[in-house]
Amino acid sequence: MSVSDSAHRSSEPLPAQKDRLGLPLPDRRTPSWPPSPDEDPGLPPFPLEEAVPRPVAPGNLPSPALSLEEDEEEENEDGEDAADLEGLRSEEHPSQFFAEAQRLREQRLLLDEEVSVGGRVYGVHRVILAAVSSLFRNRMLGGTGPRPPLSLDVAAGAWEAALTFAYEGFLGPAPWGDVLVAAEALGAPRVKAAAQRRGKGAGSAREDEKQPSQAEELRENLHNIELLYKEGVGCDLELEAGGCRLRVHRAALACGSEFFGAMLLSGMRESQGTEVSLHTISAQDLRLLVSFAYSGVVRARWPGLLRAAQAAVQYQSSSCLALCQRALARGLSPARCLALFPIAEAPGLERLWSKARHYLLTHLPAVALCPTFPSLPSACLAELLDSDELHVQEEFEAFMAAWRWLAAHPETEESEAKALLRCVRFGRMSTRELRRVRAAGLPPPLAPDLLHQLLVEAAVPGQERRREPDQALVVIGGDGLRSDMARTQPSRGVWWARAFCCGTGLVRTVEWGRLPALPGPGRFRHGAASLAGSELYVCGGQDFYSPTNTLASTLRWDPSQEDWGEVAPLCQARSFFPLVALDGLLYALGGRDGDVALNSVEAYDPELNVWSCLITCPVLP
Repeated sequence: MSVSDSAHRSSEPLPAQKDRLGLPLPDRRTPSWPPSPDEDPGLPPFPLEEAVPRPVAPGNLPSPALSLEEDEEEENEDGEDAADLEGLRSEEHPSQFFAEAQRLREQRLLLDEEVSVGGRVYGVHRVILAAVSSLFRNRMLGGTGPRPPLSLDVAAGAWEAALTFAYEGFLGPAPWGDVLVAAEALGAPRVKAAAQRRGKGAGSAREDEKQPSQAEELRENLHNIELLYKEGVGCDLELEAGGCRLRVHRAALACGSEFFGAMLLSGMRESQGTEVSLHTISAQDLRLLVSFAYSGVVRARWPGLLRAAQAAVQYQSSSCLALCQRALARGLSPARCLALFPIAEAPGLERLWSKARHYLLTHLPAVALCPTFPSLPSACLAELLDSDELHVQEEFEAFMAAWRWLAAHPETEESEAKALLRCVRFGRMSTRELRRVRAAGLPPPLAPDLLHQLLVEAAVPGQERRREPDQALVVIGGDGLRSDMARTQPSRGVWWARAFCCGTGLVRTVEWGRLPALPGPGRFRHGAASLAGSELYVCGGQDFYSPTNTLASTLRWDPSQEDWGEVAPLCQARSFFPLVALDGLLYALGGRDGDVALNSVEAYDPELNVWSCLITCPVLP
């Protein structure tokens, strides 16, 4: 449940389009409800234009892999190579890669190099060290077979600091002078630069911002490992699938892919030797998984991302799957939702299907205009039409979605058509909409009296069902008028918009439901927000028209409670302030305490039930 005080909508009139019945088609519009796709600023936007989907034979569900593959081939005919596509980058993959590398080193798995320093022998992965050291890169150029331990004449602490840099992205504790010596011996310029920054000490805030972070150093380490793979330096394993052969680093592949990690650490035949033939994986999926393991990047258009998500599910690449699902959800459209349907409920893709279902519920009129709309199974369409969360500006739009599906499926039996049409809520239609329904009738060969029967059933008192959104407008307290309208007084009322109803002609009304009233005497000029989609919080405000009546109390309500409860108060009484919900916390920003303007910010943690002062905002001249 979301809390809001106002909403504004603007639109430009478009030429009315009509269907073959002469009825106006639903306009393409920006939905008034929030869009479902994830808004991830790290993902490049997909183009809004897309090819017109191909019509399919009624009742034959297209194979998404086939149809999307053809789309990709058409796009590639334009001469744009997949390598030229803008890539989607997983921000968490480098840290996961090196965390796994560190785990393997601690458990002494897949180690291929021994380094002797100060009388102690360290086991390491040669490819990890080669990402920061030219010494280890040159050793990889000399072959992949076993070698005697490499002896280094450097301080043990400095070597361990450089080792930490290679595996964890930051310089371990050691005298910076010793680290400089070790960096020279290893041929590690980035280790040297980190030691020099340490030697200079903390600089200005601006200089500190320019220093590479741990995440940036790990990304650079992974990029250098990817370059080793592309150049074929030190590869000690050859994979073959569907005629495709790739030479890879055993340790790097185990770090970058759960599937290959399990294979190489299993002790089975595939984990031995220098060549592995994979009979259950396609050449395309092999290239995808290996490329992502080394880079954390997927380079593909929307159809390719769908295939990548399927491969990530099948071959257990969690970070690749998370990246693809975010991008797929962000690029949804009517045609893409329909292409997703056959595979979106597969195990591991539940999050994507949830987003696609939300899109279908909020864009059904546009989806019904898509040429592939008839491919949607009747049970799925019935579930959408029957949902209380279906977003249609007029119930007639739901009827037209059912009409178009039935027109494309003339073989549908009357009982199935009747079940589908019963999901349309004729009882909430205006007189104008009912006239349009009668004018449209039912597509042949359905009997005309079937529609009359459904309209009679819907007219029975108590049969009307509302469409209630999963998010609602809530009005809490405020400055109310007495019943005699003689003067204002603080309000205790709490209402939520449960339905937007059609009236005669173009008249629309809002059906309001009541929630438990605020404790007396009510309040106004307060902050209100929602956490976890249902819990409501009301903070601060005033309960009387006096500067001394500013409140610090915080009230909480959720659907399991019969009344409002009081939680920890604000650190500072305040009114006229915004209350913002973000990442599970509430933030109260500024406001007034009586006649004093406040420049403080405080946050509420519901798990600890405590408000904490955060920062003081600058005072503008």
